[in-house]
Amino acid sequence: MEIFLSHVSTEGLLALVLKEWIQTIFNGRIKVFVSSDIKNIAAGDLWLGDVRRALVRARLLVILCSPHSVTRPWVNFEAGCAWLKKIPVIPVCHSGQKPEHLPSPLFLFEGLDMRAPDFPEKLIQNLTLRARLRKHPKLSKKAKNMMKREIRAAIRRIPTAATVITTKPHHDKVAIILKKIATADDEDCTCSKLARSLKTEPNDLDVYLRHLMDREFITKISAGNGDCRYTTTASGRAYLVKQEKALMSQ
Repeated sequence: MEIFLSHVSTEGLLALVLKEWIQTIFNGRIKVFVSSDIKNIAAGDLWLGDVRRALVRARLLVILCSPHSVTRPWVNFEAGCAWLKKIPVIPVCHSGQKPEHLPSPLFLFEGLDMRAPDFPEKLIQNLTLRARLRKHPKLSKKAKNMMKREIRAAIRRIPTAATVITTKPHHDKVAIILKKIATADDEDCTCSKLARSLKTEPNDLDVYLRHLMDREFITKISAGNGDCRYTTTASGRAYLVKQEKALMSQ
């Protein structure tokens, strides 16, 4: 069975943690698509096309629901796609969002709460049912505690909704990465070197790179050895100039 794990970009790490646990628990019998994972979508891929194909293949939609994510249009769009496909939807709540307080139309679906002591067991039971497996996978007490710790650690790294909303465009990471690509030497603009110089996890960086390519601010060129090099476009340079002028006018 294939699962589409819907999430907002700021909750990408949490999505990856949940994906790895699901695939490990079910020993590959369940595959999880996460758009933040470079194993699912590599930099330079046609992002929307990959998401569409993953939604078509999915037999279950799991949505990470926080007070911030439930307000985002893309999460609700993906939920709507699942509704039209008539596949099950499981909201997984965290960061203060309670299943019983989900907004419409998400409240129509039975949700799970990551804070609940029995969350690992509830998750396994629901996925076993949806995958039509005969037996529930066994998870040791040690593994359950480790899963809970990793989930809590990922949640702590999620910026608050207020931070996400009030961050000015010229201060956000998108502009920082774009400026780095525009000013660095060509050989320093590969994905691996950018991740090191920006002190960013490759999966996190890839989300921003795909966002910049989607906006046509950068393009990708093969650099050999399986890596690729990024360069700014005329639109990207114009955006940087606009940001610099905005800074000077303050």
